[in-house]
Amino acid sequence: MKTYSAGMPWMIVRLKGQSFALPTQEVRELVMKPQITMVPDAPEYVRGVMNLRGRVVTVVDLRKRLGMTPASEEVESFCALMAQRRQDHVNWLTELEASVRERREFKLATDSHKCAFGRWYDTYKPDNVWIGALLGRFAEPHRRVHSTAGEVLAFESREDWEGALGLIEHTRSGELATMIGLFANLQDLIRESRQEIAVVLETGNRLFAVLVDEAVAVEKFEGENLGPLPVTTSDGVVAQFGRKAEALVLMVSTERLLNPPHGSAGS
Repeated sequence: MKTYSAGMPWMIVRLKGQSFALPTQEVRELVMKPQITMVPDAPEYVRGVMNLRGRVVTVVDLRKRLGMTPASEEVESFCALMAQRRQDHVNWLTELEASVRERREFKLATDSHKCAFGRWYDTYKPDNVWIGALLGRFAEPHRRVHSTAGEVLAFESREDWEGALGLIEHTRSGELATMIGLFANLQDLIRESRQEIAVVLETGNRLFAVLVDEAVAVEKFEGENLGPLPVTTSDGVVAQFGRKAEALVLMVSTERLLNPPHGSAGS
């Protein structure tokens, strides 16, 4: 395994909130939003190839190479969850209307903090200021949608069924429509903000790129803050760590990235 001297600079990158380091002596450039062409039957951790000024360069999904969920899957999973939470509220108002028409009790959550979206909303901590700002716009229309149930109950107590139905329709075209638009905006923003960066590396005589969530900084690690991990990956891709304050940074052995992981097809 290649060894690196203490005090040399490392590029700090982020993957799923964890910090990793790539040796800057092997970093050639960064490519934002790379255009990648898929290669049939390539190893699962190889996203494809990209054209780098006439050179065809292999692109490794570093998340997948290290056994993490790919960023694209996380994004689509989040968007699918938001689509379900949006539909929950469409269904919620439909059920409220049905309960009025059928003169029966409405049994779904009337507290905006107790529905599935409300419980998620109260605990979710966005890592992006724009996503946080957009999420903040959900609070009032979401509260108003759920408060409709109490107002409908007041109409029902007076047997004002038309008033109850009118309020439901007003909510459907007002606060619920606002929420539906916000869900669509949130899905778009999540997809736009999760754009990967290709870090082009040259190790030995091989030129290739790795996809990372973000490139953060260049740091040096002195001898006392650099050491071997007590547990390493089976193929040695990550075997060292660096320490910055209380944070651990995992060092990537770039020369091993294109080798198939142990236990994978072709290894």
